[in-house]
Amino acid sequence: MVAMTSARSVGASFALTPTFFGPLDPARLLETRAGAATFDGISAGIGYRTQGSTTQLQVTGRAGVPNDASSVVLNITVTNAAGPGFVTIYPCGSPKPDASSLNYSTGSTIANGVIAKVGTGGKVCLYTSNATDLIADINGYF
Repeated sequence: MVAMTSARSVGASFALTPTFFGPLDPARLLETRAGAATFDGISAGIGYRTQGSTTQLQVTGRAGVPNDASSVVLNITVTNAAGPGFVTIYPCGSPKPDASSLNYSTGSTIANGVIAKVGTGGKVCLYTSNATDLIADINGYF
């Protein structure tokens, strides 16, 4: 674990709260392509994600992510995109924000690292604006 410090504004003063980063060996948590694998077989080969769909991804309790993790560090990859679009990663159980975590073009394979807050049931949600395959690898947690 690596200790980090985050600051919260409290009036005119700041209170420092230690936050711990737990680095992990990379492990595949999501792989939508048919015949492809994840490290534990969960969320493997679940199929092409359709335009405007949201995929719920269980992150806690897998690949060394503790059940009380508040955020996760993920590498998200889009491949075989049907058209230009974006992926938004956000905590399940919360409204989808108007922001993108990864932008892609037709036929592209592109990746981006994200830090995502863990939502309801230990899940993060992946919204895809256009049809594509998704891959998610875990790298650490807070």
